[in-house]
Amino acid sequence: MEKIEGALAVIVRSGELNRWVDEAMKSALQSDGIDLKVVLVLNGPKISLDATQIQSEEEQYPWLTDSRVLVLRFNHYLGMSGSIIEGIKHVNTEYIANLDGDDIVLPQRFAKQLEYLQSHPDCVLVGARAHMIDEDDQQIGDLKSVVSADVRKSLFLFNPIPHSSVMFRKSAYDKIGGHTPGLDQCEDYDLTLRIGTLGKVAVLPDFLVLYRVHTSNLSKGAAPRGPHVDCVTRGRRQLAKALGVPAVLALPPHLLWRGVQFVRASGLIRPLHEYFTYFKHS
Repeated sequence: MEKIEGALAVIVRSGELNRWVDEAMKSALQSDGIDLKVVLVLNGPKISLDATQIQSEEEQYPWLTDSRVLVLRFNHYLGMSGSIIEGIKHVNTEYIANLDGDDIVLPQRFAKQLEYLQSHPDCVLVGARAHMIDEDDQQIGDLKSVVSADVRKSLFLFNPIPHSSVMFRKSAYDKIGGHTPGLDQCEDYDLTLRIGTLGKVAVLPDFLVLYRVHTSNLSKGAAPRGPHVDCVTRGRRQLAKALGVPAVLALPPHLLWRGVQFVRASGLIRPLHEYFTYFKHS
């Protein structure tokens, strides 16, 4: 198995090759002041394993043959956590960063976050703030977030870290056993809760990511029942224990989160970012 070495690997996942993936990959490869590698996990029925088709795609997207890029192709869906797990199997770097295939990173993101982790050894994961963009790359707002050198207590109520802004230490990732297999929702939340038992989780005040809002990623939030809820519940208990937070104090925000998921599932409310797209198309 080919393994990527070095300081930083960026994991990008997508179900197809399109304009947004092209923009995401170019944004990562054009980052300022940092030597990085990118693992692109293409998975789903739209992914071709045919050599002729792959050659055509390489002509259309020259970065597919960039020496800094490792492309993994699967013509079946691996799942949200499964695609990241597969990508990280091919990584042996000190740090790992996330980037979804429909988002964009700003040029200074990776250098700033890497410098932060290197200068804060007690921090195991760092995120950043994100602007929201629409299908045409127009800025439409900002994602709700919490800025702090340690946001772990906020994790008892919600996940304030955009997935495409996350960078973490691989040593901490390995110590907790990595992503939980089989999760198609809250896989990032689950990971952050568990890795937070080992050290601080920070969110930088800088806007370092462009988070794309489009009709394909609109949702009612996490389903009110399922394995992801069990994982988040367990992760919150573990984090509360690690931080010395009494269970009685950790319970109310958890019940509030569960209640919000039920209300979202009923269609009565939406995640905040969806209102921007709703008003744009109404």
